[in-house]
Amino acid sequence: MKDDLTVKPMQPYILLEADNLYTVGSMDMGISHFYEFELNQDSTHKTKAVPDGSVDLLFNLGRNKVTTYISGTVFGVKSWELGSNDRCFGVRFQPGKGILPDELSMEMLVDNDLEIDGDIFGENITEKILMAKDIYERSKIFKEAYEELVFSRISLSDKEKINDYLVSRITRAKGQVTIQQLEEETNYSACYLRRIFKSYHGISPKQFAQYIRFQNLLEQINKDDIRFDDIALECGYYDEAHMMREFKNYTGKTMEQYQHIMKGRI
Repeated sequence: MKDDLTVKPMQPYILLEADNLYTVGSMDMGISHFYEFELNQDSTHKTKAVPDGSVDLLFNLGRNKVTTYISGTVFGVKSWELGSNDRCFGVRFQPGKGILPDELSMEMLVDNDLEIDGDIFGENITEKILMAKDIYERSKIFKEAYEELVFSRISLSDKEKINDYLVSRITRAKGQVTIQQLEEETNYSACYLRRIFKSYHGISPKQFAQYIRFQNLLEQINKDDIRFDDIALECGYYDEAHMMREFKNYTGKTMEQYQHIMKGRI
């Protein structure tokens, strides 16, 4: 059940602020990748989140206790609480993907962080993750438990098939597709498509496309010797000013500031 991943959702503030960050790619069952890091701060650990259209499941690992958080995409740069312990293990799902247990809905998660019982994703999964020796073992434990949840789904309904098509089409186009194009391709009205999409994701197809476009921009901006007007054109913005305005809204930084910070990290 491999997925053809076209956008790898990125949270740059974790990259910038975390210590000993490790990632393991997945491309399986709607999972983008697993990550593990430490934040050697004071008693309350936090970073910032940016829009990515994705769900993050975070296990904050203490000596004898695991605190589990789940969050949906944010609308703009926002504080992200990470728990009181230094070490975290996370699961980042692909944009628009991820099967939630019955106790959760996407509407609960959008622009929000929830502390949950992590064992709703698998029997005793939090204890197993805590006792695992490294990120590879933790990743395997989660995938084995999550596989049961994924394959417990009955066959897709017509609405689920439409939703899956919309997510795939927008993601593969890297956000550069209009609701009018989706209307023509599906033979459903824009109103109906918006209603279906929002019922599954808590945001509109247009918002999702903007977040995918922004994630593609995060990837492009790290390339050497590329002009901002060329990036704007490639990523589907109206012009350079539009791109820079959206980037500042989504990251809290100008593109020049972001590039400088990222180059200092390398």
